Amino acid sequence: MSGDILIVAEHLEGRLAPSSFEIVSLGRALAAASGGIVRVALLGQGVRALADSLAKLGVEVLLIEDVALAEYTGDGYALAVRGLLESAKPRLLLVAHTAQGYDLGPALAGALDLPLVTNAVGLRLDGGRLIATRRLLNEKVQAEIEIASDRMIVVTVRPGSMKAASPAPGGSVVPTKVSIDASKVRMRFARIERPTVQDIDLAAADVIVSAGRGIQKKENLPLIEEFAKAVGGVVGASRPLTDLDWLPKTRQVGQSGKTVHPKLYVACGISGAMQHVAGMKDAGLIVAINTDPSAPIFEIAHIGFVADVLKLLPATLKELKG
Repeated sequence: MSGDILIVAEHLEGRLAPSSFEIVSLGRALAAASGGIVRVALLGQGVRALADSLAKLGVEVLLIEDVALAEYTGDGYALAVRGLLESAKPRLLLVAHTAQGYDLGPALAGALDLPLVTNAVGLRLDGGRLIATRRLLNEKVQAEIEIASDRMIVVTVRPGSMKAASPAPGGSVVPTKVSIDASKVRMRFARIERPTVQDIDLAAADVIVSAGRGIQKKENLPLIEEFAKAVGGVVGASRPLTDLDWLPKTRQVGQSGKTVHPKLYVACGISGAMQHVAGMKDAGLIVAINTDPSAPIFEIAHIGFVADVLKLLPATLKELKG
């Protein structure tokens, strides 16, 4: 695959979505491999400051501002992006696999009869071929799919599956005009409603202490919580614990839970099944505690303790309180 890449950035309430920085990182890598140019489309109203932030990543930002784009609506954004595609003519269109991106990407692909790959966790070039990585069969199987087409390809990328782009020189903001027929924008933004009860956001945590079946019973969770608090972290879990309702699904780390990138990840009694590892393997420092020396978790851990977590943590807490 050769040609340019267009990314549609996402923002809400005056902030860029973390996924936008991740997709820029992916786009830059693909552009470097293909010899193309990566551009980022930012749609909205009064969002010049956000465009400047994106430009600091070393990319050309196409800033499209219109009152019809002040808030996201599927048909409004689709009209604007379709107008942009006519002039930019990218080879690849990337959006995040979020509620917004999963609405926009398939709508564009369907309207323009373009090939579509959703929820990709990886995207690379192999001898000019575009290869997407997806997880199938309830996240139990990882498959690589070659996308063979001479038309533009639309891909939605799973948030958290890529590292965020770092600042780079050479970026710019280009105010761009597209024609939007307001009469064709039938959707209207009403309001944002948030849950009245919110759990912690694992994806935003710098330190995560996750528990697995090795803690043996639910009554041992307070030990994990105490240790997490002592090291300034939050509690996560492997899927077996959330399946048992020991912790809510919002605490689950892995392919069918949250993908996280904390500075420190402590795996307590977690064997290290592929489904779990996929969600935390990019942590800055991984510490594993397990009684089984052959547990797969030790293959990716930076520091490993072959020990009973129910004995090691109390001893560690005693030293911390020292």
